[in-house]
This record gives sequence, structure tokens and C-alpha cells, in this order.
Amino acid sequence: MKPKNKVRSEGIFHLTASEAVRRFKNGKASITVVGLGRIGLPTAAMFANAGLRVVGADINPAVVVSINEGKCRFVDEPGLDKIVERTVKRGYLKATADVSKAVSETDMVVICVPTPVDHNKTPDYSAVIGASETIGKSLKSGQIVIMESTVGPGTVEEVIKPVLERESHLRAGIDFGLASCPERSDPGNIIPNMKTVPRVIGAVNEHCEEIVASLYENALGVKVFRASNPKTANAIKLTENLFRDVNIALANEFALLFEKLGIDAIEVINGCATKYNFMPHYPGAGVGGPCLPSNSYYLIVEGIKSGNIPYLIRMAREINDRMPDHVIELVSEALNEVGKTVRGSKVAVLGVAYKPDIKDVQLSPLERVCKNLKDLGSAVDIYDPMFAGEQVFGIAVKRSLAQAVKGADCIVIGTAHSEFKKLDLNGLSHLVSSPAAFVDARNVATPKEVMAAGFAYRGVGRRFLTPTAEATS
Repeated sequence: MKPKNKVRSEGIFHLTASEAVRRFKNGKASITVVGLGRIGLPTAAMFANAGLRVVGADINPAVVVSINEGKCRFVDEPGLDKIVERTVKRGYLKATADVSKAVSETDMVVICVPTPVDHNKTPDYSAVIGASETIGKSLKSGQIVIMESTVGPGTVEEVIKPVLERESHLRAGIDFGLASCPERSDPGNIIPNMKTVPRVIGAVNEHCEEIVASLYENALGVKVFRASNPKTANAIKLTENLFRDVNIALANEFALLFEKLGIDAIEVINGCATKYNFMPHYPGAGVGGPCLPSNSYYLIVEGIKSGNIPYLIRMAREINDRMPDHVIELVSEALNEVGKTVRGSKVAVLGVAYKPDIKDVQLSPLERVCKNLKDLGSAVDIYDPMFAGEQVFGIAVKRSLAQAVKGADCIVIGTAHSEFKKLDLNGLSHLVSSPAAFVDARNVATPKEVMAAGFAYRGVGRRFLTPTAEATS
């Protein structure tokens, strides 16, 4: 590849590691963060909070306007709103829809765009490729590009690097730096995570790795694990998420088995947790969010390419994907116990977010629960405190718990929101259409208390008891 006649500037990649550190400490470095979603905005805000000049670039004009007004749309990320407001006011953070201009004016570029899977369960890298094309057109000698978006092992080297080199006519590792630092955040705790969770960095060469590591160490104050290359860094990110997904699938497998055997899976898991080397994972309605349901497929696809199919990972995905159907089975069983059927019943689904106290329904298993209930002839009402008064899955979310539950034949706990961990079960029993069923897909309520309030009870992984059996057990 023949490089363009671009001036070899004293860009940050051409500095020594110690010179780069001085820039970071003195606030002389500038960064463009491409993509201002749940990961990109906190990343931009935290770098700006460290005194660096940050430009956040996003293709959504409404997002740009909101941020430049010092506003934060992620109300479920404690502390982020104050950081955005403060850094915008002080001039350290600004937003733009002009990605090319932002890239051309800064030292480093961090990519934080979505990388979902499509309907065929294949990774969709269109956003990250599009961002790389735009970045490449404005990339100058001496800049560094950092990939925080989650991608499969080898994607940075085999897909992103060629795009950047083609568009810029520059060479990665010689003219510009390229590294992976996959995000490791937990939605709802992103700001604390960014201050405490070590970052994993893999770069095209050791020099680039030194500079990128010093950025995260100095700006965020975290430790850094230095991987051999971007491929390994992304494998680490996927492995830690797949570890969780596989173990949740194992817990769900236990739940399905122990229900049939008349054993309480929650009691079993809690008992196992008393041993030093057991790491508890709990069953539920399935796994949602932008990471766990999709990350498996990044590795599955790479495995198929290499001729080594990761069967356990694939099976774990299938188990977790089937759990919404099991919730429907439990609803049917519980309604039958009180002499009702799914068809013609009103079902109140409490919680549709994919995790507690988060305003996000990305790949939430509750979408399928609601859809299947409607397809089977149920009238479905939703209450979720994070979405009160809004539309979710084409259903108007009730503004209060009482509105959703009133006249219901069955209550389904779909998300373990804090509000649902302190339900007044006796109060609910006076609002429902008695006799009514109660299906706890997140195990937030005690079976004995639910049954004492007069409900027919079912829970994922819980031992089935009739009121008579419960009274004598």
C-alpha cells in the first residue's frame, strides 16, 4: 500500500510513552468518541472529567443537541448527568454530528458504536465498518484509533484495520496506532465501573499499547491488563460474558429439571453457595441486553470459520432463549389451577426491562413473553416503573402498579426491579380477579407468602406446592 503524501506530524502516536503521559496529565490531549450511546457518552464524559478535550460524535442530531445543553438521557446511570452537565459547562465536552471534522481535530478516536446480531444470529458490523470508513477518510499520521465496541476476535485486524488503511492510505502500527479496549461496563453502574474495573488493552504493537494503557490509567485511574494483541483483548471480553451466559444456562437447566423432580432449585443453589468454590447463578425468564444474548454469536461465528464449533456455548444460548416459553407454561399451569385458561385471561406483566432498575429493553426476554401471551389470547397489561406512561412492545405501559394489576387473572414478575421486591401481596390480592395466579420469573417473592395471600403460585425453578401441601410441609 502506497501512503499518501501526508505530513508526518508530532501526533500522539509518534511521541514517546512518557511524552504521551505528560500530555494526558496536563490535559493537552484531545479525543473524539464516536457513538454517544450507553457506553459512548459515559466514556466521553469520564475522559472530559479528567481534563481532556473531548468531542462526542453521533449521527443523531437530537442526541447532539441534548448533550450540548448539558443534558443526559440515561436517567438510570447515577452520577452521569452531573458529569455531563459539569464538563459541558466547563468546555471540556462538546457534541457534534460531523464525525469527520471531529476526527480531523483530535489526537485519538474511540469507537463506541453498536455491534448487534441480525435475525440470522450473525454479527452485524455495519455500524462499526461505517464509522471506520468515515474515520479513515479524516485520519492523520500520528493519531490513534481505539475500538471499545464489542467485536469478534480478529475483527479489528481483519476488518477494521484494512478499512482504516484503505481510506486513509496510512499504515497501522507505523503511521497511526490501533488498539482494542473493549468496554466492561455494567449498565446501571457504569460510572463506578469505569473508576474501578481494570481495562483490557490489545494493540497492533507495544508502543501503541503503552500509550493507550497510559490514557486509561491516567484518565480513569484504573489498572490495565495488557493483552498480546486486539484479537486476544476481544477474546477476553467475550469469554467473560460467555462465562456468565453459560452458567445462567446451567442454572436454567437445573431449574427445569428440579421443577420436575419436586426440588427447589433456589434452595439448591443457595446451599451450593455455602461452599468456597461455588459461584452462584440463578434461573429466570431468560437473558437480555445488548451483550449476553449476542456476544455468544461472535464467538460461534468465529468458531465455525475455524472449523471448531463451540457446542456448549451454542447449547447455552438455546437454553436461555427457550426460557420465555417456559414462563408461558408456568402461566398456563397456574391459571389452570384456579380454573382459568390463558385465552381470555388478563395478565399483568410487572417489569419488562432486561435487568433491574435499568431503562432498557434491548433483547429483553419479556418481549417474547408478552407477544406469546397475546398470541394465545390473553389481554396483556404492563407496568414497569422505568417506562411508566410510555409504549413498550406496542403496549401502553400503565402509570401505576395498581392500574396494571386491577382485574388481572395472573401476575407475572418479569424484572426484579427494587419496587417489586417489597410488594404488598395482600393488597394485590384485593385488586386482582380472584382466584388469581402469580408467576414469579425472577424469584423476588417468597412462595409461602404468595400462597398465603391467596394466589396460585409458580416460579422458575421453584418446587410446586399446593396450598394443602405447603401448609403441612
